[in-house]
Amino acid sequence: MINEFLTILFAFGLLFIAYYYHNSYRREKKLRLILFRKNLSNSEEIERIIREKEKQYQDIYDTANSIIIRWSPDFKIHSINPYAEEFFQISREVAEGKDVVLDLFQIPFEKSNEVKSQLWNIFHRPEQNIRQEYDVFIGENDKRTVTWSNRILKNEFGYPYEVLSIGNDITNRKIAEENLMKSYERILDLYNNAPCGYHSLDKDNIIVSINDTELDWLGYAREEIVGNFKFSDLLTESSQEKYRLITDSFPNENLTGVELEFLRKDKSTFFVSLNSTATFDKNGNFVISKSTVFDITDRKLAEDKLNDYSQKIQLQNKRLQKAVEAAIKANRSKSVFFSKITHELRTPLHAVIGFSQILEKDPNLPNHLKGYVNSLYENGVHLLGMINDILDLSKIEAGKMTESRERFSLVQLWDALFSMFSYRFSEKSISFELLNPSAIEACYYEADLQKIRQILVNLLGNALKFTNQGSVSLEIQIQRTPEHSFDTVKFIVRDTGIGIPNDQLHSIFEAFQQTEQGSSYKEGTGLGLSICHQLVEFLGGSIYVKSIIGEGSEFWFEIPLTRLEVIPGELVQKSKIGPIHTKELGETTKLEESEEEFVQTFLNTSAPGLKREILQLIRIQNFGQLMGVLDAIQTNDRGKTILEQKVKNKKYKFLIDLVQSSNPFE
Repeated sequence: MINEFLTILFAFGLLFIAYYYHNSYRREKKLRLILFRKNLSNSEEIERIIREKEKQYQDIYDTANSIIIRWSPDFKIHSINPYAEEFFQISREVAEGKDVVLDLFQIPFEKSNEVKSQLWNIFHRPEQNIRQEYDVFIGENDKRTVTWSNRILKNEFGYPYEVLSIGNDITNRKIAEENLMKSYERILDLYNNAPCGYHSLDKDNIIVSINDTELDWLGYAREEIVGNFKFSDLLTESSQEKYRLITDSFPNENLTGVELEFLRKDKSTFFVSLNSTATFDKNGNFVISKSTVFDITDRKLAEDKLNDYSQKIQLQNKRLQKAVEAAIKANRSKSVFFSKITHELRTPLHAVIGFSQILEKDPNLPNHLKGYVNSLYENGVHLLGMINDILDLSKIEAGKMTESRERFSLVQLWDALFSMFSYRFSEKSISFELLNPSAIEACYYEADLQKIRQILVNLLGNALKFTNQGSVSLEIQIQRTPEHSFDTVKFIVRDTGIGIPNDQLHSIFEAFQQTEQGSSYKEGTGLGLSICHQLVEFLGGSIYVKSIIGEGSEFWFEIPLTRLEVIPGELVQKSKIGPIHTKELGETTKLEESEEEFVQTFLNTSAPGLKREILQLIRIQNFGQLMGVLDAIQTNDRGKTILEQKVKNKKYKFLIDLVQSSNPFE
């Protein structure tokens, strides 16, 4: 019974175990089925993700703006991306399997082992990303610098099977860096070797930088000063006090041109000029000061010498000033003396000249006396000219020359000059003419006619004096300026005289100066051209000369003349041009002889007292009073009209001939 029970119990146990394992198997099978289905779903997701990642990787690989190369440890190329194809100018198909160093980078064979050694070293380094930089070649001459990031790819056993290299062309950056370095070196060279000193101070006034120039001046090494010296340590005691006073406003104000005395390492001193400017941060806090220093020792020495010279010059100037004042006082006294004495001399000289002319025309004068009378006349005229020159010069030097403006025409000016000089030129058989006479017609001005005439009389007188044959001419050129109220008039006097040496042209306009030819050729004071020069400048113009020895001279001057806007009819009537050449004198002489007859008839028919008064006024050349006497005579006699015209036009020769042809006792 017990055995059966045990048998049943054992069978029941086996059955229970079998049931248990069957249920476990079923559960496990079900679980495995669930897991399989889940794993299958995960695998599909993983594959999908992998495909997406591969696509993203391929997109990055194909579109990257960097060089991407995959190569094996034996330096064979697995693949290159499109950018690498474009960069190295080689297709992927051609590049695959090629040597990355020799074929792609085109490194020369003799240098290839060095580059391969660098690449092989990346397999022995623990870093994941290994950076390198070396040059590659594109073609024969195009060298590029590329920076590489290398990542080693390993298999499941941990062995490297591929290297992923990503490169960027940094050639332009390297060139820029090299240029920047060169610029820095140039700036540093300029900083250190500048002709002036540079230094910078921190907020504690300690020197933080200094250039070589300033170090050479001071005699210190850079490490002795930078970080150890305050700026005040470089100054003498007197300059330290000065620097302390002026830096009360610093760094809020810049310093400019502060002169200080520096102390060298050997205790010698030198002077500098300091300029400083402060630098602040964005909050307005002082950061650093930058200063330039100029060695002004030589300048200070020069200033000391200059001060000495200046004191000596001031002393000398005071002495010279006293001498100048004395000279001016003496010159004024001389001018006053000359002015007075010449006035006193001219009056009797006029009488001497006048009476000598009358005596020369006297038919009762013995022949043996005519030479003496002629000599008396010529020397009187010469002396009068000298006195007039001295009087003019004294007026100019005394500053008493004034401008007397009057209305006139250039035709009137020419007629007066021709009347004055034509006979004198004819006596020497020299032609005298006006060139381009049409240029002066209808030209009316207001100016100091007397001074203009005096300039031309001096120039023509010199031409007459120094010309023995040939010709003398006057040309008047007018430069009209409608935008102004004046014209620029140029007077040119040409002669065929003895000429002036070039080395003496610079001095002919100085007072009492004559050329060697002039002083030995004729007598004179040497004042004529000096007076011309000063008169031209007084009128606002300039005078010039050019000359050739043996061929002649040409003097010209330019002055501004004010145009007349309203021209009086009387002036137009007086401005009819007469003779323009000495060859016309024959006809003029006949005309004047006829005119003299009319004037003699007028005088002979006048009251004896009136005739004597008129002749006396002509002898003493008091033409103003003479015009008043003639105006008071109520007659239309032609002789009177001719006499009035001759007096107004100052026809001296006609008037002198009139007096000389009259009875001397009248």
